[in-house]
Formats: sequence, structure tokens, C-alpha cells
Amino acid sequence: MNNVIVLTATTPRLSLFFKHALPSIINQTHPPAALVLISDTRQISQEEETILQNKLNDIPLYTLTNSHTLGAAGSWNTGIEFISEHFPNSYIAIIDDDDLWYPDHLSSCIANSNLGKADIVLSGINIKINQEIVAVNIPKEITVRDFFIGNPGWQGSNTFIKTKLATKIGGFTDGLISGNDRDLAIRVLETGIAKITYTNMATVEWICNQSPDALSAPGSKQKLIGCAQFLKLHSNKMSAYEIDTYFLRAYDLFSLSKEDILYELNQRGGDND
Repeated sequence: MNNVIVLTATTPRLSLFFKHALPSIINQTHPPAALVLISDTRQISQEEETILQNKLNDIPLYTLTNSHTLGAAGSWNTGIEFISEHFPNSYIAIIDDDDLWYPDHLSSCIANSNLGKADIVLSGINIKINQEIVAVNIPKEITVRDFFIGNPGWQGSNTFIKTKLATKIGGFTDGLISGNDRDLAIRVLETGIAKITYTNMATVEWICNQSPDALSAPGSKQKLIGCAQFLKLHSNKMSAYEIDTYFLRAYDLFSLSKEDILYELNQRGGDND
């Protein structure tokens, strides 16, 4: 199955999309069958759509506006529903508007899909900060428990999933502010039926947003809410060690204390100890 539909959610931030994601979509050695671009907060104008289509050349473009809760999860779900209706026998390849793929990303995912038998194909990620690659994350033999304490390498821009599976699990969790990749991975792995293969090479570049208003900025209110939401969804399945590790990671990476997260969780009707 070589039918790949690219899915991108944007607020819209078209300047970032033009600079990063769009050129890497156009330059794929295995061109996608279409690009589905979801705008979160407003409709893409006809002028913007014309510019985009001209740049995409022969790659068909579909632009939609988020029909769910505002945010990335709702935007992706809007796209998944559209793709499920119009391209049911396909893979969905997600790319964030400010990330990029290397030219062989889609071709390597297809080559490692075991002739379309794989439900998920995971590639590696180069993590880039200030124009420098600071780490390489190559996922292998991932498990549910890995995602309770961190992320072993399944993120937005290396999500390559069969449309039927994405639809079967209900897509992303609508309204979840952060941790969408981890939450999706947990729910996919919990089905016990997903066939996952790995490319064992980095073909994605995750460009970490270093701006002070970024979701991952230290002490971010949005990240605090996302951490509490994640615990509300999954803490009942986590061991005491995993919960402790979760809090330590939140503090180390985002300067969010256990007390702040538990307070936010309590505000949301959580019952975690």
C-alpha cells in the first residue's frame, strides 16, 4: 500500500509552514497522494490556498478548518475523519508545520512497511536546537510503559499510521493540550493488535521551538494543564515508580513541580495521590 496522505495542523502559521514543512513535503522521493492541511483558528483564504497549491505542483491540496475542540488534537482529528472518508486505504503521515522531513522519509517508511502489512512505521528523529542537531532518537521495540515515563521516539512528525487504525482508536484525544503523541501511542499499543515496524534511521528533524511562549517553555501554563490532563487519563495504569518518574521529568524538562501538577489535576477532578 503506497497511498500516503500527509496531514498537517497549523494555527495557521503559514510562514513557518512555507519555511520548514512544505519544502520537505514537495521534495519527497516518494510523493504523497495528497496534502490535507487543517487550520485551527480560521479558514485558509482562497489566495493562500492558491499559493500553496502552486508550490505543491501536482500534489493535490485539501484545506479544512478544525471542526473539533481548538488545538492540535482537534485539528488532526478533523483531518483523520476527512482522510478516512476520502482515502480509507492509506497511510497518514503527520508533519508539524515547523518540522521537516528528509527527502527519503516517506520512501523509507513505505520500504519498511512490510508491503503494507505494518499498521505503524516509526522512523528516527534528529532533535535540532539553534541550528544544531543535539540528539538523535531512534525508536526500537517500544512498549506502553515506556510512554508513562517519557517518550522513546514517537512524536507528531514521525507518526506514520494506517488510516483504518487511526480511525479505529478514535484518533487523538480531543482537547488534550500536550502529550498527544504519547497518549496516541499508549492507546495504539493497548489495542494489542497493532503491527509496528521501524526504519532504524533518522529522517525527521524536530526543530525545538525556543520562544518564551512555546508550549514547552519552563513553567508554561499550557504545559502544566497538559501534564495534569495526561495524568487524569493514564495515572490509574501507572505504577508508583512511573508516577514518581513522571513528576521528576516534568520538573527537569519544564520546571513544573509535583505540587503544581497535582493542584491542577485536583482542579480537573483528578484522584491521583
